[in-house]
Amino acid sequence: MGKKKIKKKDEKTGEETEVEDYDWAAITKAIKAFVDDYNSVVEQAGDSDTKNVLRNAAWMTGITDKAQNLLSKVGITIGKGNKLELDEDALKEANITTLKSLFTGHGSFADKISQKAGSLSIVAANATATARTKGVTYTRNGNYSVTLSKLFSSTVDKKVGDKDKSSDIYSKITDKKEDS
Repeated sequence: MGKKKIKKKDEKTGEETEVEDYDWAAITKAIKAFVDDYNSVVEQAGDSDTKNVLRNAAWMTGITDKAQNLLSKVGITIGKGNKLELDEDALKEANITTLKSLFTGHGSFADKISQKAGSLSIVAANATATARTKGVTYTRNGNYSVTLSKLFSSTVDKKVGDKDKSSDIYSKITDKKEDS
C-alpha cells in the first residue's frame, strides 16, 4: 500500500494537480467491500442450525471483538448483530500505519478473518454435502458455502495500484468485486 501519483482538484480554483498520496478512494472501496462481505458471512452463519458453522462464526466475531479498539481508529465499529459499520469520513482520516497493521500481512486482522472464513466455508460445505447424501434439502447451508468461498478465495493480500507481490487486502477485495 504505497503512495502513487493521483490527480487532485482544488475545490476553490478548480485547478488539477498531480500529487503523491494514497489512493483513498480505492482504499475506501476495498474496506467497504470487506465490511459488506464480513457482514454477509455473519448474517448467513447466524441463520445456520449447524453447530460447527455457529462455532466458527463465533470465533470469527471474537477475533473482531478483540480488534475493536484498532478497528475504531480506522472508522470501523461493531454494531447490532456483530455486524461491522464503516464511517467513511473517519476512514479517510485514519493513520495509514494502523490500516496496514489491520489489513496486511500474516497474522493481521484481515488474515485471521480470512482463515476463519475459510474454515466456515469448509464446515458449511461439509454440512451441505452431508445433508444431500441423507436426502435432506439444506439450502441455507448451501448458500453459506458460496458466500464464504467468495470471501475466502478473494485473495486477501495484494497492493492497491502496485504490481508488487507483497500485498494487502485492498486490491484483492476490489478485484473480487470487479469480477462479480
